[in-house]
Amino acid sequence: MRPSASAIERAPAAAARLSRRAVVAGGGLVLCAALLPVQPPLAATPNPDAPASLTAWIKIAPDGKVTLIASQSEMGQGTTTTLAAALADELYLPLDKVSIAFSPFDPAYRDPVYNWMFTGNSQSTSSFYALMRRMGAAAREMLAQAAADRWNVPADAVRLDNGRVVHPDGKRTLGFGQLAADAAKQPVPAAPKLRADPPSAGRALRRWDIPGKVDGSAQFGIDVTLPNMLVAAVRCAPRFGAKLASLDRDAIKAKPGVVAVVDVPGGVAVAARTYWQARRALDAAALTWSSEGSGLSSGEVLAPVYAERMASGPFFTRKREGDANIAAPGATTLEATYQVPFQAHATMEPMNCTARVTAERCEIWAPTQGMELAQNVAALVTGLPIDRVEIHRTLIGGGFGRRLLADFIKQTLLVAIATKQPVKLIWSREEDMTHDFYRPAMLHGITGVLDAAGSLVSLSHRVVSPSHMLYIMPRAMFPQVKDWTDPAAPPEKIDEMAVEGLVELPYDIPAQLVEQHRLELDVPVSVWRTTGHGPNNFVVESFIDELAAAARADPVAFRRALLTKDGRARGVLNLVAEKSDWGRAAPAGAARGVALAKAFGGYVAAVAEVSVAGTAVKIHRLVLAVDCGRVIDPGIATSNILGGAVWGLSGMRTAVTFDRGATVQQNFDGFEPLHLWETPACEVHFVPSEEKPGGTGELGPVPIHAAVCNAIFAASGRRVRALPLSNSGLSFA
Repeated sequence: MRPSASAIERAPAAAARLSRRAVVAGGGLVLCAALLPVQPPLAATPNPDAPASLTAWIKIAPDGKVTLIASQSEMGQGTTTTLAAALADELYLPLDKVSIAFSPFDPAYRDPVYNWMFTGNSQSTSSFYALMRRMGAAAREMLAQAAADRWNVPADAVRLDNGRVVHPDGKRTLGFGQLAADAAKQPVPAAPKLRADPPSAGRALRRWDIPGKVDGSAQFGIDVTLPNMLVAAVRCAPRFGAKLASLDRDAIKAKPGVVAVVDVPGGVAVAARTYWQARRALDAAALTWSSEGSGLSSGEVLAPVYAERMASGPFFTRKREGDANIAAPGATTLEATYQVPFQAHATMEPMNCTARVTAERCEIWAPTQGMELAQNVAALVTGLPIDRVEIHRTLIGGGFGRRLLADFIKQTLLVAIATKQPVKLIWSREEDMTHDFYRPAMLHGITGVLDAAGSLVSLSHRVVSPSHMLYIMPRAMFPQVKDWTDPAAPPEKIDEMAVEGLVELPYDIPAQLVEQHRLELDVPVSVWRTTGHGPNNFVVESFIDELAAAARADPVAFRRALLTKDGRARGVLNLVAEKSDWGRAAPAGAARGVALAKAFGGYVAAVAEVSVAGTAVKIHRLVLAVDCGRVIDPGIATSNILGGAVWGLSGMRTAVTFDRGATVQQNFDGFEPLHLWETPACEVHFVPSEEKPGGTGELGPVPIHAAVCNAIFAASGRRVRALPLSNSGLSFA
């Protein structure tokens, strides 16, 4: 049986909203890591029996139980385990003695790089691992000082061990729970000393989220229950821009279990006693939609629009080095056009949210990646001050960037306000697929020049793409935007995600030009796992392969010759070549392809081994080499890379298309991810590194498309320049 929402463990709102300085509150210590202004605390009655908070990230109960208050959402990437281990190490605790709860919104929990509270972009480890170590070390020193003061001994003479502070005599001890209030009186260490040998670093740890997922006790958003809760289903316009013209509200309300029919932006929601009552009432409803709205169709309208903009622009220059129009005696010029499609996120757990709204307070239970955006949307919808909104995050059944947005949260709040009852709103799979914020389709024009010796001397790149960023730009930058579920003002001239991976190539190419045209369409688009790195790497690494073929060079050797300055890139390329047996003949009937990527603060190279029989492509083996800096947890890192590789393979046959403004694909029968039995053998190898730890959640998929397509060329002579594979007359065997 699922636990109720009241069983969700979370950080006290008041404790999370105090200042950086140590403050006594209910007998506890709060030390906030951020140097940013924080929201005023919610009113709280001091409770001497309540758990004490040591730093904004650590809570210690009277019985000594230690809890990480996690700022980052958990969607299977293992971040929370890694960050909990960082705290445990500095507190000299075994990891199994640290539990995890999700933080509420507070500026203290913002990503220190982006100054925004969100989970994505492979930022969690790179942004928070070192911070968690500092916070744990600060709490350790404050606990040690509190104990030393009681015993009248030097603080550096005591030690921490398994949840207790040990006297220099080795006999007397004090538990963490006994010391928290006194520790609150200590000054906050400005530069706490870190352990030289954190024992968890470099080891595969037992993940805290796995047991609950196995035994069914883990709580995802869709599992939340509240007393007197209604369940709502929603139906929005079948075409972009259309509106609900008419419906028979009385007929819907007459259906079994139906409590309310509520207008939501672009459609209608039905609240009932159960989900299936709400869903069946909607399915039976006679809904009439206006004739207005987008008339976009993928082939008839979109393709010519992209082509026309590629020809005419205007283009904004993102990078210019050297003379891209270089011409030399004996030079060879290659030109190609590449296409990548719109993609749906298609998360296994469809969009859902639970909300309870009163005149004084709003509470939300949601599987969200975008805490700050959700918090502000809730304040705008309810009219409550932002500090009267509390979001309880749950586990996430697939994020992929979709849950950075708050449209589904806004719908839930509107229904909860209208019914004056707690409401859980659940999207159907069809609603989820047809009302996504899709990864934008992109058209690339790319030109390369080889000198007489076959060396690449110039690379020019033009990108036509809608913006990835309109719905996720930090809203503090756009005070004129009143509804935060609407797009913000366009980025000035350039959408950086549209050229990710193109402006920071690892290759040493004398002349480079990158230009972008931002295309405005009626299709709602946003970020998708790998952001711009994935689609752009497919283009540039496929074209590098074309250049290698024109130069009659081995693809690995051709790339290696271009890596004169980037040793880390050269390292992953050499490792993947070694582990894939690149220099040896492939198995009979098969061929290999390679791709290299610099993305998300790390490097990854992939070799795919495939065979092609007619139009059927069979992938036999994938080998990946990764340099993500120092590998904190090789088990989690390997899982992320493997899962990313499968995600990348799935994206080679999935796509979203449109017919007169309506999404054609409605469910997984038309948008089919890779099945388990289709998954090839896959190996992951890490380059030993002492560089700053980087992320792996989005790194794995980046080179997969190009590696497979380059292998298809090596096996069959067919060059794939348009995805999905079906656009090139191919399919997975």
